[in-house]
Amino acid sequence: MLWGISGPKCAKCKTDIILERDGQDPSPIAEMAHIAGLNPDSARYNPDMTDEERNSIENLILLCPTCHEIIDRDIQEYTIAKLKEIKKDHEDWVDEQLTSSLPQVTFAELEVITKYIVSTPVHQAEENLTVVPPGEKIRKNNLSDEVANLITKGMIGVEQVKEYLNKNLDPEFSERLKNGFVEKYLELRTHNLSGDEIFFEMLNFASNGSRDFSSRAAALTVLTYYFEICEVFER
Repeated sequence: MLWGISGPKCAKCKTDIILERDGQDPSPIAEMAHIAGLNPDSARYNPDMTDEERNSIENLILLCPTCHEIIDRDIQEYTIAKLKEIKKDHEDWVDEQLTSSLPQVTFAELEVITKYIVSTPVHQAEENLTVVPPGEKIRKNNLSDEVANLITKGMIGVEQVKEYLNKNLDPEFSERLKNGFVEKYLELRTHNLSGDEIFFEMLNFASNGSRDFSSRAAALTVLTYYFEICEVFER
């Protein structure tokens, strides 16, 4: 979830936190830092917090290694209040970037983020594409207001996704794409994740881990489309 709401980029300097190297898989270099320290000898440790509170997403901030070291070396400047402000400002910035990218999604972005998913083999299964109202499905899956907000924004591009799929010359393209999402969802359900955690994992899957906001916006529209019409999330 922290990676999802963070971009994923460093909350302080906003640089990409995935290391790209020729001929190798991308490597995450971010550190999930505690705002109030985890241990008594950690920066900004608060003895009144429970372990659950210390490890909650509200007390975590995604940072590059350099910024993590900077904030822990200067606890007078980087207080708990200051880091919470940095975290909120960054998450608001990420939301603004994604929101501004949504109306600009074209067939080109949709093609980029769907081409690897459609390699999933087509399974013959009983079809049930009854549309469930998004609000009802959001409640059924116990999704937070933050995720509900993303789904609402993703609805902006649903008609674009429908048109893209209808114009695709491969008659099995939509089916393979749907199966890709369904199989990933069923896999994630085996890990005892919350609805929000599954949603952000699905968004990362749909964008193929891209940190580019236009790609993540395209991924959000496709995920929202399948969230609405098929077995991605509980009905």
